[in-house]
Amino acid sequence: MSTIQVLILSVFIAFLILENYGYGYWMISRPIFAGPLIGLLMGDLPTGLLVGGSVELMYMGVIPVGGSVPPNAQIAGILSTVFAILNGGNAEVGIALALPIGLLAQLLIMFAWNLNIILIHSADKYVQSGDDKKVERMQLCGLIVFFLVFFIPTFLAIQFGSEFVNSVVASMPQVLTDGLKIASGILPAVGMAMLLKMMNFKKYWAFFALGFVCSVYLGLNVLAASIIAMSLVFAMYTMRKENAGDGFDDDFETGEEETASGERRLSQKILKKVFWRSFFTMTTINYERYCSLGFCYSMIPALRTLYPDQQEFREAMMRHNEFFNCHPYTGNAVIGVSLALEEQRAVGKPISAEAISSTKAALMGPLSSIGDSVFKATFMTIFAAIGAALALDGNPAGPFVFLIPNVLLNVCSRWLFIRYGYELGTNLVVKMKGSSIIDKFVEGATIVGMMVVGAMIVGFVNLNVGCVWMIGEKEIILQDIINSLMPSLLPLLLVLSYYWILVRNKKGMYVCIIASFALGIVGKAVGIF
Repeated sequence: MSTIQVLILSVFIAFLILENYGYGYWMISRPIFAGPLIGLLMGDLPTGLLVGGSVELMYMGVIPVGGSVPPNAQIAGILSTVFAILNGGNAEVGIALALPIGLLAQLLIMFAWNLNIILIHSADKYVQSGDDKKVERMQLCGLIVFFLVFFIPTFLAIQFGSEFVNSVVASMPQVLTDGLKIASGILPAVGMAMLLKMMNFKKYWAFFALGFVCSVYLGLNVLAASIIAMSLVFAMYTMRKENAGDGFDDDFETGEEETASGERRLSQKILKKVFWRSFFTMTTINYERYCSLGFCYSMIPALRTLYPDQQEFREAMMRHNEFFNCHPYTGNAVIGVSLALEEQRAVGKPISAEAISSTKAALMGPLSSIGDSVFKATFMTIFAAIGAALALDGNPAGPFVFLIPNVLLNVCSRWLFIRYGYELGTNLVVKMKGSSIIDKFVEGATIVGMMVVGAMIVGFVNLNVGCVWMIGEKEIILQDIINSLMPSLLPLLLVLSYYWILVRNKKGMYVCIIASFALGIVGKAVGIF
């Protein structure tokens, strides 16, 4: 590639990855979508589908929760695809590079989080003076920070790294390249084991086993297993409703007394401004106050409407420039509730500044857990699994099976949380916690997720021994003996072993990934595979 081509590609990649923190969490930089997209741009869609699907499975259970910054799946998936294509469509090379790239990307993101501390301190003086325009500019400067942190290393890696990667691959001994191929088939077991850990395997293991059996003995693919799982969930809830008289219809009713909240000062136009700004709440995320400036940035249009007096407006901005950390979707409920409280304070109701700050702090915890468990660990990974399954089969519909539901979730949940948070005020979270709708949704999604992971083991974890012995004139193939006991027994045992390691060891993810490479390379060297 020419320098100009590398420059253009690097700009595109940096802008693509920027969505993860900069402009809205659209999931377009996840490996399952970004890999095929880069493959399409570089003229090798099959390699993009294969690498993107494989890296998605590797990182599917690696999810940033709270303030943690795990190895970055987005950068790993994109650059792995680029290197695989530049290496002549060698998908194994790209997949093998996904781990070191993800670890380096983790350091880059941590560096960006620290740089953003400078921005928020620069913004503090503008908040104190009530200069909202300069506050907004400082918030949007976070886009520049993240873009440069992603662009510069990407350009250097592609410009100078591809030749280095090619030379390294050419110098590799055959046993090492073959071992990497075996490791690439083992690595998806790490992501699946992490999903089992997050989805309460001890309680729902029977559905995991059912998905595995359906795939092994009935030959059903992941999509078929997920349809069966959803059918089981709806059947269970239907029978429960008939027997106990409960159901989703009874769980989230809104009474007039709860929605009546007095005089309204915020129009739909203002709420929509807050909604669109909410996509930028993580732009200046940092280790000191996390999304404090992003929260303030989102609230500014409403605060300006509610508080024409400059002194009151300045104080309101200071209130909402405090520490804030929540899932980007459910965090909008905190924005909505805060809007309701600020409106009541503005019309003269006895709502103190301390009450508003305390309410925000109280809501962050439960709403973060809902966002992380329902949206990240369950909803996203189920569609990632189905999309990756299609992508590994070479089906270009796979990325869209993942992307479309997640984009709809992003837009709809953000808007509904702001709208109902504003209309219902603090009653919103009380109603959600008081009803069983969240528990039911999590349970149903977990059942589907368990069956999907069970079915995925058969098709996506490749672990076949190559040991063959001659006894007299009879050939004994060890893999045939294992298959006679149970097909895909070794992949199943591998996933369960990794699950055990993850439960027992805080650094278990790294142990499992290193073990996967060691198992592939050493196993090939000693003749096991």
